[in-house]
Amino acid sequence: MNISNKITENQYRSIVESSMVAVGILTLSRGVSRSAYHEGWISVILGGIYPIIVVLAADFIDKKMNGCSFEKINDKIYGKFLSKIILITFFIKFAIYGASILSGFVNVAKIVIIPFISPYVILAVLFFITSYATINGLTLVGRLCEVVSYLLVFLVIMMNSLLFEGHMINVKPLFSSFKNIISAVPNSLFSYTGVEMSYITIHFITNKSNPKKAGLQAVLFIVFTYASNVFVVIYCLGWEITSKNSYPILFLASTLEIPLIENLRTTLMVIWSFIIFRILTCDFFAAAYSLSKAFNMKYKVSLIITLILGLIGSIFMMPEYNRVNILDKVTPYTMGFGVLWGVITTIIIIIKNKKVSNNSYKKGD
Repeated sequence: MNISNKITENQYRSIVESSMVAVGILTLSRGVSRSAYHEGWISVILGGIYPIIVVLAADFIDKKMNGCSFEKINDKIYGKFLSKIILITFFIKFAIYGASILSGFVNVAKIVIIPFISPYVILAVLFFITSYATINGLTLVGRLCEVVSYLLVFLVIMMNSLLFEGHMINVKPLFSSFKNIISAVPNSLFSYTGVEMSYITIHFITNKSNPKKAGLQAVLFIVFTYASNVFVVIYCLGWEITSKNSYPILFLASTLEIPLIENLRTTLMVIWSFIIFRILTCDFFAAAYSLSKAFNMKYKVSLIITLILGLIGSIFMMPEYNRVNILDKVTPYTMGFGVLWGVITTIIIIIKNKKVSNNSYKKGD
């Protein structure tokens, strides 16, 4: 079967959503409540500015560069040498994220879902199903993301239904310390990393009508998902318990009962597993695509190399404290590079367009 990277605008929306939801949906409330206490959900909303900037930059660059592919945009703006460096950096970025998600899933699965199975068996299974889903390009990845999007909507509805179990006193007073809110924003930013995939995938949309709207809808939905998740957990548990629990949303689910759902925590974990699988396919596609364009190799070869490196990297990220330590050190740089590429590229395009307009005006005179 030939490589196919064509996606619809709705699939692009689903891919942008998928690129941001991983282990963070289980741990974000813990991280932000340690700094912002009961106001952590506000920090999550403020952190949403970052993915908004990225999808707006992706749309602007795509329009001004007439729908050029990611590697051609880099070639035209930065030249061949810098373009290769940029592609390699994006490869490293997405490969690290993919490896961290692999290890993160295994770490959670060993505690919550399947403690009796070896972590290496879980890794091997994920390796093969991710290979199958991504080996023929972005089209199948887009379809997978589109289908799982409905599960994410169900997950959000299920989480918000827990509001009936909480107390308003746990989230009061609102805006008591702006300093604390701002201090927790970096923790929320980490959960939005991966949205830079929009730079790569926007080119492949076949029915472009309003990709900016699609990207913004995806980002705003994820901001709502994360913010409501954090709000619900703090609302029900209080920030003290939330900040001390490894996976607050799972702890909350294990203490509650919802009609028609026999085991809420198990249901959450099943849905979360599908969500993890789709972000794995997104990250490893983006990494493999970047690697293939950087070294002019076949996509399938670059994918196998990427998956093997991701598998090795994930082993080094087990147990969880290793993964957290590595991500804490690496993520600020990879995230900064991702958003800076979009901002700097946008500025260069604006400057070049102004020069072209000025030259045309002078010739007209």
